[in-house]
Amino acid sequence: MEAQVKASLSMSKKEYIAHEPVVATVTLTNNAGRDLLIHTDSRTTLNWLDFEIKNSRGTALSPLAAMNFGAVTIPAGRSITKSVDLTGTFRVTEPGRFRCKAVVRLPGGGGQFVTNTAYFNVTRGRRVYSQRVGDPASGNVREYRLSIHNTSRKASLYLHLIDIRTGRTMQAFRMGDVITSKTPKATVDRGNNLHVLFLTAPNIYAHGTVTPAGKHLGTKYYNPAPGRKPALATFTNGEVVISGGISYDPREAAQSRARLRKLSERPRMTYR
Repeated sequence: MEAQVKASLSMSKKEYIAHEPVVATVTLTNNAGRDLLIHTDSRTTLNWLDFEIKNSRGTALSPLAAMNFGAVTIPAGRSITKSVDLTGTFRVTEPGRFRCKAVVRLPGGGGQFVTNTAYFNVTRGRRVYSQRVGDPASGNVREYRLSIHNTSRKASLYLHLIDIRTGRTMQAFRMGDVITSKTPKATVDRGNNLHVLFLTAPNIYAHGTVTPAGKHLGTKYYNPAPGRKPALATFTNGEVVISGGISYDPREAAQSRARLRKLSERPRMTYR
């Protein structure tokens, strides 16, 4: 049966910041010549899909919670994919290098097989900002943390939101590419929302806003105004705005470049 069902494992990326989703994707290809129904065998307590993860010391990680997957049907000659966030099930939130394999079990005594091994790293990044605030909705104290994560190709700015009472990381997500020659700036407004301003590309600044509940309210982009640079400005009423910037729409700019490129590719007219 193993030759009739091909399985492979891939990670969403090779480098993760601590507490962000670590997503593994299993691809199953049916070469059996008939439709296959894969499900957890009722005679056992084992899932049809499991993961084996080891840290850099070779220690196997025990699941923190049970994983339950519903039955899947793979049409003959077709492939399906199953993506799983490993962060909530395994302790892959601490810095280190990990290796992961998926185990697929076939029902009715069809046996089991193991996928290829996928490797990934988890790092904390370099913290550049932290601020504790109260959450008006819950009354709890939160801490915003900004960190920069460098890879061989680019640097990214990440936000972590920590519940101070429990120490739990409530949110961890990537805010965008960042040029590290200019340190990101951050402040909170009267509602304790975090405002972050960072240089995301040459002459393009990004302004992201996050609530104390961990909701990302979106990102706006700015070019420098003549003779000025975008900056966070706080009014006396606690409102935070961008000064020294001209609104910039990356999507509209890309469409304009595409239109110009199409025009430049037209054949030149010859006059006689």
